[in-house]
Amino acid sequence: MWPIRSALFVPAHRRDWVAKAIRVQPGAVVLDIEDSVPPQFKPQAMDCLKSEIAELQAAGVGAFVRIQPLHDGSAAEVAAAVTDGLTAIVLPKVATPAEIQALADMLSYHEGKAGVAHGAVGILPLPETAEGMYAARDLAKASPRVRGVFGALSGPVSGDFARAFGFRATTDGQEQSYLASKLVLDSRAGGAMYPVAGIFGTAADDLPAVERLIRRARDFGYTGAIVMHPSHVAIANAAYKPTAEEVAYFEGLLAAFEAAEKAGLGAVSYQGAMVDYAMLPLAHEILADAKRGRSRPRIIPVALTLR
Repeated sequence: MWPIRSALFVPAHRRDWVAKAIRVQPGAVVLDIEDSVPPQFKPQAMDCLKSEIAELQAAGVGAFVRIQPLHDGSAAEVAAAVTDGLTAIVLPKVATPAEIQALADMLSYHEGKAGVAHGAVGILPLPETAEGMYAARDLAKASPRVRGVFGALSGPVSGDFARAFGFRATTDGQEQSYLASKLVLDSRAGGAMYPVAGIFGTAADDLPAVERLIRRARDFGYTGAIVMHPSHVAIANAAYKPTAEEVAYFEGLLAAFEAAEKAGLGAVSYQGAMVDYAMLPLAHEILADAKRGRSRPRIIPVALTLR
């Protein structure tokens, strides 16, 4: 299932929207019981979760559930979500490793109660607090369940990240560069290898702006984009999908390196650049992604010679 290149937010109380989401072919759907659900509909949203997750599982689509920030009712929210097919819980406004550990304990209990394999459900911390952003590496290390830190790239409409950090979001996005890079590095340094970025703060119908944000997230190192509108899923899938040029490049690189090894060499000049064993894992990863129809961050090829 991981890495998941695209995910689409769906308010969990809108039961009929899940089938519509599946049709646009996201890697996962984020079933939301937090900000997109009015308070009076939250019980209904929780009641829908298990049937929605089953529908996603049948379609081969991952299922995330964004619960509310930890509170006295969190155990009931986790109980409503844990079932076969649940991929991860998104924990919003997280500030401390203790919150991650508390959620991990809840998941262990409810996995056992539901007959789900222990550790099957991941955690995506969403650090929309200054404390959480600062301590993102500690959040990533807090539990082996943490798959990646959930960051954000915003257009000019500021949201929770901007308010907590204190920056004013702009179209250019320069003010977000430090945070975007930090959360990716913290996630990986903490052992959570799949940081993802929410794409927020821009008009849903401004598809060029959405594409710029998604490509920016990809280039910062986020392994997937979580989007707000169905029309954005195809953009995310395309941004992360290896091109035919990239596949040809890395197939050629492996072939050139194989020839070099047979000649007793541990390095090869490939398209004008020296390539050694350090470059091979990325080539294998991208070709494996292409083979299974997934995606990797785009690499700009350089030129082929062997010596």
